[in-house]
Amino acid sequence: MAAMEELEIHSKSYFVRWVPVKSDHTISWSIQPHKKSLNFGIFKHPGQSGVLSTPSLSTTDAPSNDSSENLANGSSRQQASTSLIEKLTAMGLKQIRWTGKCEADKIVQGTYDVPPNEGGNYALVFDNTFSKQISKTVTLALLTYPTALPPQAVPTPHAASQPMPPGEGGEAGKASASRRRGNSVIAKMPPQIQVQGGGNSAATIHTGLLLKRRRKRHQGWARRFFSLDFATSTLSYFHDPNSATLRGSIPLNLAAVACNEKSREISIDSGTEVWHLRARNDAEFVAWKRVLEKASTSKNAADDDHSSSAKHLRPESALRQSQQRYLTNAAEEREWKQVADLVSRVSASRDAVRRLAKDTDPKYMSPNPSSRGRTGRSPSPNPAETNGDEKKPFWKRKASNPTSKLSVPSDSSVERKPGGISTEQTGDVHDGLMALLRNLDQVVSEFSLLITESHQRRHPPEPAAQSRLSVESDRSEEFFDAVDGDSPLLTIKGDSDEEDTIADASAEATADDAPSDSDDDVSEPRASTGAAHDQYSPLFPARPKSLTPLPLNAVSRRRNITAPTVMPPSLIGFLRKNVGKDLSQISMPVSSNEPLSLLQRAAEIMEYSALLDKAAQLSDANDRILHITAFALSSLSSSRVRERAIRKPFNPMLGETYELVREDMGFRLIAEKVSHRPVQLAYQADSKDWSLTQSPRPSQKFWGKSAEIVTEGKLRITLHTTGEHFSWVPATSFLRNIIAGEKYVEPVGEMTVLNETTGHRTISTFKAGGMFSGRSEEVTTKLLDPSGRETPLGLAGTWTAALQSTRNGSATSTIWTAGPLVPHAPKHYGLTTFAASLNEITPIEDKKIPPTDSRLRPDQRALEDGDVDRAEEVKVELEEAQRARRREMEAAGVSWEPRWFTRVEEAQAPDGEPVWRLKGGKDGYWEERTKGSWGTVLPVFQT
Repeated sequence: MAAMEELEIHSKSYFVRWVPVKSDHTISWSIQPHKKSLNFGIFKHPGQSGVLSTPSLSTTDAPSNDSSENLANGSSRQQASTSLIEKLTAMGLKQIRWTGKCEADKIVQGTYDVPPNEGGNYALVFDNTFSKQISKTVTLALLTYPTALPPQAVPTPHAASQPMPPGEGGEAGKASASRRRGNSVIAKMPPQIQVQGGGNSAATIHTGLLLKRRRKRHQGWARRFFSLDFATSTLSYFHDPNSATLRGSIPLNLAAVACNEKSREISIDSGTEVWHLRARNDAEFVAWKRVLEKASTSKNAADDDHSSSAKHLRPESALRQSQQRYLTNAAEEREWKQVADLVSRVSASRDAVRRLAKDTDPKYMSPNPSSRGRTGRSPSPNPAETNGDEKKPFWKRKASNPTSKLSVPSDSSVERKPGGISTEQTGDVHDGLMALLRNLDQVVSEFSLLITESHQRRHPPEPAAQSRLSVESDRSEEFFDAVDGDSPLLTIKGDSDEEDTIADASAEATADDAPSDSDDDVSEPRASTGAAHDQYSPLFPARPKSLTPLPLNAVSRRRNITAPTVMPPSLIGFLRKNVGKDLSQISMPVSSNEPLSLLQRAAEIMEYSALLDKAAQLSDANDRILHITAFALSSLSSSRVRERAIRKPFNPMLGETYELVREDMGFRLIAEKVSHRPVQLAYQADSKDWSLTQSPRPSQKFWGKSAEIVTEGKLRITLHTTGEHFSWVPATSFLRNIIAGEKYVEPVGEMTVLNETTGHRTISTFKAGGMFSGRSEEVTTKLLDPSGRETPLGLAGTWTAALQSTRNGSATSTIWTAGPLVPHAPKHYGLTTFAASLNEITPIEDKKIPPTDSRLRPDQRALEDGDVDRAEEVKVELEEAQRARRREMEAAGVSWEPRWFTRVEEAQAPDGEPVWRLKGGKDGYWEERTKGSWGTVLPVFQT
């Protein structure tokens, strides 16, 4: 591998460049800081390259310090570097070499020979934490090669300024400003350097053109030039064959690769970003699939000590040899199942240790339970935040019996205070927990990889798939899809995103061949003013004639629900068989659910409706759209507790409804499931000052290491006080670490809120997370006027805790704060108090809601009550009953018609978006509720 990159390291931060290196190989680097000096060092992740969780090639915020850029003695610089080294070491990295200060405009060169059995992922760390205000740029020339076969020459940063040979493209000699996207680095790269030794070329590279889906949804495909380096199992891409600008790269030994032969699609999930690729014809697809199989095979055998003769096997022979499978007997199958169960238990213990380690970290201990660490990230809520002794962290509570006491190292020199634990003991406990946590992380990762690879080796293709009743999938074989035993790659199933046909994608890619500054980012649409933005005003809800049944007397609501009796099952093998499928369309065990339906989950957006109340009363258009934007961001906070990421809501029955009337918040809401395939809901909420509607099509697609959570369908709001219309599409999120590690939900990319009446809009950007930064929570919002010019106003904060309004980047006031969680939230599905009340039947609903309401769904109620077996039994019965109803309708030639919503004509909807409008008049839901008659409603919960 050879690369030349121009890196930018922001102030008070450090940059990590990950390099996957085999044993008995050498890393060679040349570094040239520009104008200002930097610190440099090299570290190694303790795990092997095949089991490392995905690193991010991104800037990671480091702890701020009191040092300045211009220091006479450099003591603060040394102190900052020491702090950074300690932080990286605490993360589990092993320090290999710390070069320290690299002078400005001077080249620093070095090499490191990787010892035997030490192959893995090495981190080149560029430290700028000592600088409070000044960002730095540095040119990095990087090369890896077999130690026994050194190259004839090693690139240096001077090569970046040298003209490229003729024929290498029109971009030669141009200065390149680096850009980062996710874990990809975009930088100027020299021509591929061949590693030579003994007169033979050792570099093996496969290149070709593929179509790449743009990062923004519905923006089509772009034709790009890809290069696969077998030596490092790294896939990189460029704008075209003549381009020397590296637009991104993913080490395949850190990624999950899946293919769909029917649509010729290839997905590559690195854990922090997903590439969706498509071959232009069958021949190219077969060729790319073969080389990706070869790269995947070689990466699994990279650290094995094979004989020298094996290295000269033809690729086809080596591939066939590595793909041999063998069958095992029933006893071995039982043993491997026990291993998988043990890994699941160890993983749960690891997550518990992680939470406990946070509680025992002396740096974060504070009398104020809401205080945060320096990183600004919110940990999972402490389950022991109630009254009395339970206010203390778990490790400080008094034990109920001698066997349950927490053991700490005995030290006679440590002064003990009655009824408490000393700071020294706290540190000892925390250090021990951190060491245990690192060991558990490595064990879980290695076991998970072992289980997955062993399962693929042991099982050949199955001649027939086992069946399971599932109305959600409508295809009985989906629960037990067979593994593609002839390939180390995963298989994308049939319902991958089909929004663009192959012909359309090819046409778009052909038209996109013209040079462009950006292949994946599409410029924002120009904003106009006035009626041009309101052309779809019929899609927005009108002011209702009444708010029946409001007003009502206040009622009391519960603030918690019963804790689950069982943990979700291990779904590693099941998920890997369903790459590319919408998880909401697949039947899963009921123990993997939370006791809420998808309709109730959609209603959680109303928790912060007070922001809409406030927006309707504001006189300034800028303030109104900022409050609307805060409302759009606030709904993400319902997923802030990591424990909620491990479960999914119930998929509603077709025709299932949900009513929410909040007399204390002054709104009413009605939701209905209007389509089964694809899953689509429709809901409308009304208040005296505003109305809100959406026809969401939610989906969760698994790509090998993470699940992409997408909700299509604009959310539209009418402010009755001003007549303005606002709209936005909810942000895309990813569920990280599905296979191994602590699971969490993280929004990505951007979200735009548009005032379709005036033309104002806001653009909210979610900060990209990194390998060691964990979940990213920061979000910033900029406000643009109707002409598209950026104003000094905006928002800043975290989507998990609070948002502040800003002027010229400085906070002025807090505009939103996250609401309370239930007591012991991690033990109670991670719910908010608002969500905990959604499935409760209060006097407002008792004997007044239709029999289709989610509160009356028997399997969901059984799960909430802790009767998992009964819930599973009823769930299957409900699904079979719905399947029978669908067969009857198909036989009669009748299509399903929702009861409370009607579809808007396609001519009125933008871009063919399926939009549903709430019915009014005598057929309206609220009118029927007033009469108290539900005779025309289909009893979807009868079996």
